[in-house]
Amino acid sequence: YVIFGKTDTSAIDLSKPGDKSKYTIDYLGDKNDNILTGTTKDEIFVAGAGNDTLTGNGGMDVLNAGTGDDTIIINASNIAALEKTGAGNRARVDGGGGIDTLKLKGAGLTLDLTKISDRRIQDIEVIDITGSGNNILKLNLDDLLHASTSTNILKVLGNSGDEVVTTGFNGLATKKTVNGVTYSIYTHSDANTGANAELWVQKGVILMGAQRGFVINGESVRDHSGHSVSSAGDVNGDGLDDLIIGAYGADPKGQPSAGKSYVVFGKQDTDAINLSDIAAGKGGFVINGELVRDYSGRSVSNAGDVNGDGLDDLIVGAHSTNPNDKSNAGRSYVVFGKQDTDAINLSDIVAGTGGFVIKGELGSFWSGHLVSSAGDVNGDGLDDLIVSARDTGKSYVVFGKQDTNAINLSAIAAGTSTDGFAIKGELGNDYSGHIVSSAGDVNGDGLDDLIIGVFVGDPDYQSNAGKSYVIFSKKDNTSH
Repeated sequence: YVIFGKTDTSAIDLSKPGDKSKYTIDYLGDKNDNILTGTTKDEIFVAGAGNDTLTGNGGMDVLNAGTGDDTIIINASNIAALEKTGAGNRARVDGGGGIDTLKLKGAGLTLDLTKISDRRIQDIEVIDITGSGNNILKLNLDDLLHASTSTNILKVLGNSGDEVVTTGFNGLATKKTVNGVTYSIYTHSDANTGANAELWVQKGVILMGAQRGFVINGESVRDHSGHSVSSAGDVNGDGLDDLIIGAYGADPKGQPSAGKSYVVFGKQDTDAINLSDIAAGKGGFVINGELVRDYSGRSVSNAGDVNGDGLDDLIVGAHSTNPNDKSNAGRSYVVFGKQDTDAINLSDIVAGTGGFVIKGELGSFWSGHLVSSAGDVNGDGLDDLIVSARDTGKSYVVFGKQDTNAINLSAIAAGTSTDGFAIKGELGNDYSGHIVSSAGDVNGDGLDDLIIGVFVGDPDYQSNAGKSYVIFSKKDNTSH
């Protein structure tokens, strides 16, 4: 008999079959490993000391697993009973001692712990939402603490298509593999209660509502990774957009401040990324600067599909390089998209392998101070580029192309090259081109336009009020 709690002190007579304070146990276990399978009726299960399996099969069931590592299986009818409120609802799941698993049976189920009284599901360490199709688990911190009272750790098993919906958990997950199962571990700290909880979610299960995203940790001291960041487009063609991160202070191959840029492939989990792993070819690839104090990676950007191969390309600025012995003329490097994770050396790009180099016009022009995709400026179907020269007030549009021959900005500025055109600033000391970007198709003519920032421009004699210029695109190579 199960005797329900009550507030009065009157005696209970078990011989009276109509006494509503008691219910007969329908399934009773012992010290062995029992399999107790119910029907669709309202039933009571009380297991023993073994590792038992209790299957409700519907109804307003009371499922007490006892000690041992038990599995309690519930279906849609059981879930509905657990959610039901009001007097007379006796539905309950109690895992008891041991490591106990609450398992869903069926597909299209939602186990919403936020709708279920905390006393109805307790002493559960694992919730398995795999079922026979896609299922959903909803919970908050309070639900986790009441469900798993002994450890404040709840593990969720499932497969791709299953979802966990929650709030407040830190989305910067750590990863751990236990008994062959890989979990993402999300933490929650409640300053009001002092409670600390962990939600372990099997790899592949979708987590919704946590603080989503992941951190990317720099590789070495004074690398200054993150000084420049950008979408990289889909560099490796896997359908996920990638990222590029500049670290202009990095020392590739012992070259101080030659700079590095890191391409991080897109991913769906929230595990932290270490750029040391990217440099080792895990989850992306590194782009190593060419020479000492080139500061490559001070500006990085998606370049669009410059060569028309279906993969997005990249552009990396190194404004302190000395092309053609022109001190600080600057270089920009176009790196073609690729699917492997082999490191890229910008010296190879200069040699025409895997991309092409854009050489600055004159010494101390600092070209590559800012680099960006320009969209398709000339309408040839290839994405173009824009490169600024910080101290000259010039910006250069470089048309997309399929070969890897070097580009000389001096030829573009002179109008003797068909590879692009120059944009000249309005007044001295305006620093035109401090910021440059594609503007999309502003005027609807089918060509992508440009926007140039002049942060110390003086419109209407307003000193340093700043100006921005929208440049409509064109197909010829004459300067603006």
